[in-house]
Amino acid sequence: MTSRFLAAGLLTFIPFLALADEAPAGRFQLQPVEGGVVRLDTATGEMTLCKADAGKLACAPSASATTTTSPAVADVAALKARIDALERQLATGSKGSDLPTDAEVDRSLSIMEKFMRRFMGIAKDLDQQNQGSNALPQKT
Repeated sequence: MTSRFLAAGLLTFIPFLALADEAPAGRFQLQPVEGGVVRLDTATGEMTLCKADAGKLACAPSASATTTTSPAVADVAALKARIDALERQLATGSKGSDLPTDAEVDRSLSIMEKFMRRFMGIAKDLDQQNQGSNALPQKT
């Protein structure tokens, strides 16, 4: 009796299995088991037991899938938390506090001006040395 029930159940799922074989390798894989078909989500690793119910395929996640979080779900949750933090930061305008103050800008420009004046002085000295000796530059 149970073998007839199992055979009838498998015959019900043959069209679904044929579709699974014809479909390109994708996210889901189907594997026949006793009492139905197991659908494996290759992206998250979630396994779902599917059964024929009134001529339709009904799938319910396994107990372990509902109690544990998959890596993809954890990644999505982490990304949502980062987005929320960035949106709060933009809303409060705290990103502007990373800019230098006027005093820091003035000090930086003063250092740069001193550097440029010294550099130009060295370039002038080298130019005067070359003009004094009338030597032609060495070009190869």
